[in-house]
Amino acid sequence: MDASTMASVVPQRGTRRHFVRFAVAGLFVCMMVLDNGCTMPRRTFQPEQDEASLDDVSFLHYLATMPVVTVDEGMRAVLLLTGDSTQWPTFEKRYEELRGRGAVKAAWRLRSGRILDKGTLAYMLRTVCDGAPSLNEILASKTGLGDRRYALKACVDEGVLLYGLSHEPVTGGELLSALTKVEQHVTLQSHEMP
Repeated sequence: MDASTMASVVPQRGTRRHFVRFAVAGLFVCMMVLDNGCTMPRRTFQPEQDEASLDDVSFLHYLATMPVVTVDEGMRAVLLLTGDSTQWPTFEKRYEELRGRGAVKAAWRLRSGRILDKGTLAYMLRTVCDGAPSLNEILASKTGLGDRRYALKACVDEGVLLYGLSHEPVTGGELLSALTKVEQHVTLQSHEMP
């Protein structure tokens, strides 16, 4: 190797400092992306009616007209399976109720105006309705990785939700259909019990 080739192989002075700067900047960008989590964007339109002012039956009719559902609307709908939703009139109370039941996790950073994704809906449905967990769901619950994805797979296998990716947004029609199928499934199981 001659001297000119050797000079090109040996790192130049200051290169390490530039590398550190780029590494720190890259780490900062990654932290900003992860800090926002994998949350869905906000809904860009304003519905004609405020869902909080609707009774439970009117709320279900309202859901049928929504092209996308927010996390708050999804929580209210899932809690309808457990009883009267007037017990939990605000997002904070719904969140705490579902968190107490293990149906949502703080790490997900769910916010009221965000769009609900299929994986989160599936996890809430599986937890609230006490679905028998699959092996994948048991393993995912131990690690926290893929828990919503495997809940969605179980809901698809049971015919509650149509196949899709866990991060896809939920439409009002999909949510209403899932609620109906879960209710039918629970009713059928209760009639089969001795």
